[in-house]
Amino acid sequence: MKKFIVIGLVLLVSVLLFASGKKEKEQPEGKSEFEGQTIVVKLSPDMAMSGLKGVTEQFEKEYGVTVDYNEIGWDVWFPQQAQILATDEPLDVMGNGKNAWIEFPDKLTPLTDIFPDVFDEMVPELVEYSTLRGEVMAVPFLPSYQIMFYNKSIFKDAGAEIPETWDEFLVTLKKLNDFNGNYNYVADWTTENYFLNFILTMQSAGVDEYNWIDGKLVFNFDDPGTVKAVEFHKQLLDQDLIDPGVLVQLQQEVSSLFDQGDIAMMSMWEMYAGFLTDEQFENTGYFAFPGMKAGMTGTLDGHEYLMIPKSAENPELAAEYIRYIASYKNTKERSIVDKSIPVYAAQFKDQEIIDALPYLPVIDLVKKNLADQFPPIKSTYELRIETATQIHPAILGEISIKEAVEGLQEFADAQESVPQ
Repeated sequence: MKKFIVIGLVLLVSVLLFASGKKEKEQPEGKSEFEGQTIVVKLSPDMAMSGLKGVTEQFEKEYGVTVDYNEIGWDVWFPQQAQILATDEPLDVMGNGKNAWIEFPDKLTPLTDIFPDVFDEMVPELVEYSTLRGEVMAVPFLPSYQIMFYNKSIFKDAGAEIPETWDEFLVTLKKLNDFNGNYNYVADWTTENYFLNFILTMQSAGVDEYNWIDGKLVFNFDDPGTVKAVEFHKQLLDQDLIDPGVLVQLQQEVSSLFDQGDIAMMSMWEMYAGFLTDEQFENTGYFAFPGMKAGMTGTLDGHEYLMIPKSAENPELAAEYIRYIASYKNTKERSIVDKSIPVYAAQFKDQEIIDALPYLPVIDLVKKNLADQFPPIKSTYELRIETATQIHPAILGEISIKEAVEGLQEFADAQESVPQ
């Protein structure tokens, strides 16, 4: 009897040891070394979208770590990130636009040698956008482009056609306005954001925002094509085709009008499709911003990236966190659920993603005509403000367009550039 008891005990211990060993074996390698550690993460709600907080909580659970996770609105985050980098405030992961490494190139950790395998699989142009002087400064996480959204029902009922040129745009807009009595096109032309629509329209006139000539940065704000772009904006107001309040309508107000089905068109980041209800999504179409002539168009990048400041107190765990949330699996889910543009090259051939993102053909067209909302100067925010300060009076007829673009050109010429 004792023999059987002993044998039973031996078998029980063996099973427990095997189960324990199996459990330990199933633990992914490298996770235990981070157990009990903490990182601080700060990023914009745009980058967070609907699922990042949940993915972060899963990361905490799997790794046994704590993530001090902070979503900060752009109105606060834009100046706050500058303060963080300028003063070396401890921060492990920063989510922001490329202005971070243009304005503070020595405050961020180069990532070329940390994520070589990830960058090899990502869309090459996104990695190129993330590069400064041969070093990849950030992991692309939220590519975004401005395109035109349109309400399919209103277009159909009004008998309107998708415009390809500025002249066609004026005709289409008048037809839509006459149909329902509303101003059917809205964009954010407020002081901080007018710059975006200004350079987008420049690009659709065939004018590059800037060029590097003999190592010197040269803006093209006084180009004849730029004058044409401002004239187009002025036409919209002069012909009463756009709400006179456009100079003070915030992006949130613009999008709410489209949400309610009151207007037919808006210029917006494509990621906004992820915020539409299922019914709105089915009734929304997309087209490229019309050009001065047929075949021309323009867009601008609203890309956001994940970075590790040199002030990070736990850069190793920061890198592990970025690798985790920017994985192929997680970014694919963001594309399907949140309608976010893919970051891995192979994802553009994934039928699930293709089916989820009806605007992809428009993105393929417009991204070849890209304007840079963060030009390589250390004062991008100041340039935004100055653009509205100079151009708004010209749109309102208070000064000549020639005087306005020359004033903006003079200001831009005086800015300190950042060699690329």
